Amino acid sequence: MNRNLSSFDIYVIAENLRELQGSYIDKIYQLSKNEILIRFRNIKTNKKENIFIRNGELICITEKDFETPKRPSVFAMTLRKYLQNGRIKDVKQHEFDRILNIEIGKKDGTYTLVIEFFSDGNIILVNPEGKIILPFIRQTWAHRKIKGKEKYSPPPPQINPFELTFEKFKEIIKESDKDIVRTLAVNLNLSGFIAEEICRRTKIDKEKDIKNLNEKELKTIFETLTDFLKIFKNKKEKPIFVKKNDTIIDIVPFEFEIYKKYNLEKTDSLVRALDNFIEKTKKEKKEEKEESNVEKKLGKLNRQKKQQEEAIKKMEEQIVEEKKKGDLIYLHYNEIEKILKDIQKILDLKEKKDGIEKIRKMDITKEFDIGKNSLILNLKDTKNNFFDVKISFRNSVSENAENAYDKNKKIKSKLNGAKKALDKTNEKIKKTEKEIKKEEYKKEKKKKEIKDKKEKTFWFERYRWFLSSDGNIVVAGKDAKTNDEVVKKYLDKGDRYAHADISGAPSVIIKRKDIHDNIIPISDKTLEEACIFAASYSKAWKQFAEAEAYWVLPEQVSKTPQSGEFVPRGAFIIRGKRNYQRCKLEVAVGENEIEDCKKIMGGPVESFKDKSSKYVILNPGPIKKNDISKKLSKVFNASVETISKALPPGGATIVERFGVEK
Repeated sequence: MNRNLSSFDIYVIAENLRELQGSYIDKIYQLSKNEILIRFRNIKTNKKENIFIRNGELICITEKDFETPKRPSVFAMTLRKYLQNGRIKDVKQHEFDRILNIEIGKKDGTYTLVIEFFSDGNIILVNPEGKIILPFIRQTWAHRKIKGKEKYSPPPPQINPFELTFEKFKEIIKESDKDIVRTLAVNLNLSGFIAEEICRRTKIDKEKDIKNLNEKELKTIFETLTDFLKIFKNKKEKPIFVKKNDTIIDIVPFEFEIYKKYNLEKTDSLVRALDNFIEKTKKEKKEEKEESNVEKKLGKLNRQKKQQEEAIKKMEEQIVEEKKKGDLIYLHYNEIEKILKDIQKILDLKEKKDGIEKIRKMDITKEFDIGKNSLILNLKDTKNNFFDVKISFRNSVSENAENAYDKNKKIKSKLNGAKKALDKTNEKIKKTEKEIKKEEYKKEKKKKEIKDKKEKTFWFERYRWFLSSDGNIVVAGKDAKTNDEVVKKYLDKGDRYAHADISGAPSVIIKRKDIHDNIIPISDKTLEEACIFAASYSKAWKQFAEAEAYWVLPEQVSKTPQSGEFVPRGAFIIRGKRNYQRCKLEVAVGENEIEDCKKIMGGPVESFKDKSSKYVILNPGPIKKNDISKKLSKVFNASVETISKALPPGGATIVERFGVEK
């Protein structure tokens, strides 16, 4: 399954798991670093089954056999100690969050196995008093700690779409500055997958800005969401396997528009059907982990940011509240002082009942309970608005007011710290988003490299090469070694040899055939193109605007020197007449499709005119070869190395473009 379990999946899984109520826990194993197996005897079928949990990813009921470790882990031993022989009492989803609570009854009370599916995930054993016995992973968040002996606190509550009214829906939607799909996914807690499905059902463009929605479109989205939720409310889920080429790629609670074109197959239970996703190869898991690590980090940071923002909002409200409390106490100084004096008198009395009733009946009193040390007064501000203010009747009026102001100052100090922490989180988010972009770029590059490796490679690609305008293969050496190679291996009868009239030039072979080994006569036009190629890919490129090159027959090319002569590696002796050609130093570099493979070719401009719709023309110039390679690698979506191989040996200037934007 290529997606995380959503809150909707957890909603259905909780319903499915309730069929285990009354079943007894047998053995518990930790199968791997992230996998837990809980063996139980199903009370309804009297069969032994398993609850399989992959931390943060998957939970399912399965009858599959697993290789269990000989020595149990500390975590597995702890679960056995507290849960073995316990009875499954209930399974609940915590507030429409991605949290499952499995309640297990023992003689000393009800233990809870909390399974969290957000961020890095967690499996937490909680005792009957609500304290953590042991978590799978120790975690520290802004407002909760997941470690032993701490009271278990769930994360801040999420929006529950089942409780939304149209007015509340509108209010949340209109606060967003994102497009529809992201607003539904994040602001309404639907997850990206469900948000996409809702957009499909509304037939409204998912990328449309929220601010551009009219009232009718808002109603359409809300009604579509309501109809979608009714399927869950009315328990009309009919789980569906989604298949691609006979392979199960997903399972959904009922038919989704997103998967309309896929092969669908019905199944009975979502939680049981999920066992199809247990069997993943280590390689798949590793790749999945590599692909999602940075994204998980970003998800964790975004969740942390949300918690910090909520804490800041709460502190800001408390600051206003405490300031208001202090102001109201001073505003009603005399009234409060009188009440406090009356209470002090009552406290000194043996029989307090009548006095307490008298205080309770006062208009200003909302609550008075000596046993609980509670006095709440209903105080009016200067705008005739009433506020409940808790007063300590054992302190003076001034002390009550000062306590409120002191609390106000302390919260302000905490607020400054919280804002700095939020700034740091925002910086980390920006940094992580950059990391994700880099990762995506690396992945794309890797995919491209793999694709390039899989593409067909032709023999002539080992050398410099181009296909003439007539279709002849023309190859040239890249150095002394390959100069020798192309002549010894590929200069055959009927071919032609070309060379620039300058030392430090490649040996060029003009083949009397095309890429399919069909015989093609070598025309004057092809010979001219080969001479331009020989001159342009020689040392002349760095020194001149023009150069001379020549062509000869194969029998004129020899490696055998005259007596007393020496022929260095990569050089040849030419005997007889040379056919000279004055050449302008100019080449084209671009795409050429050969047998459905896109190839980057460098050669004479004429050879591109009928073969390529995307190329650039280069003259000798000041821009470094490496800089040109980098620019053209983006233009042609090819590696810098591939482009560099097609370029002449030196700086260049792009003088014309065809099918390429500036």
